[in-house]
Amino acid sequence: MTDLAYGSIGEMRIYPLYCGGDMTDWAVFDPFDPRAGQKVFNPYFVYVITHPEGNVLFDSGAHPTLRTDPHSRLGATADSFQVVMTEEDWLVPRLASIGMSTSDISHVVQSHLHFDHAGGLEWLTHAKVYVQRDELAFARNPPRYQREIFVQKDLNHPIDWIELDGEFDLFGDGLLRIFPTPGHTKGHQSLLVHLRSRPVFLLGDAAYLVSKMRERLVPAVAWSPDAFMSTWDLVEEIERSQNALLVATHELDYETSVPMAPARWYA
Repeated sequence: MTDLAYGSIGEMRIYPLYCGGDMTDWAVFDPFDPRAGQKVFNPYFVYVITHPEGNVLFDSGAHPTLRTDPHSRLGATADSFQVVMTEEDWLVPRLASIGMSTSDISHVVQSHLHFDHAGGLEWLTHAKVYVQRDELAFARNPPRYQREIFVQKDLNHPIDWIELDGEFDLFGDGLLRIFPTPGHTKGHQSLLVHLRSRPVFLLGDAAYLVSKMRERLVPAVAWSPDAFMSTWDLVEEIERSQNALLVATHELDYETSVPMAPARWYA
């Protein structure tokens, strides 16, 4: 691993920004869970990382129109997701809660391009948007089994795509490292952030629930179960070798496990 610029670590924070969510069937998290058929609240999050070279956004969240007119974004698939969002539960007002606007974001790392992670790109056309090359191709021509959850309206903007092929050190100082973590989608990626307290591994949807990952139970939305297995081996190796805290976007106990901004953060 690249030598770390330890003098910069003290200036870094991760602000988890809660952006509402939806009521989802338990089967999405694990088709064989005994609670399949029951609904559970599935939270949405984006994360701001403050780095001396610029503010980084991990994922851009759901489009605000999902609250008022979900069918205009998802079509008939909207009937499968009861969106639970307020007027404040999206990128722009959540950034305002920590004293930022979209213009303060210079880099965006998209874990993947599903509707609940990429709906804010419309407000980030000035920023560099990092995505795995396989993910962008997958999103623009998705397979039938994931077609409805890639919303082309999220992607059809003059976005400054930075297409990656594998691991990438965002600022060349070892503090923010992108790792390919396919399984959920073909080009999914996760972000390892070295903070002063300990490294935090922002998983995105590399695992819906860390507890299900431990048991190697594959969620319903999967590009490749075999890729999930390899990704989970990688995630746990990084967890062990770096003493990293694993943070999954859709963790159901977020109210107690996530230090939500603006009051709290990772540092």
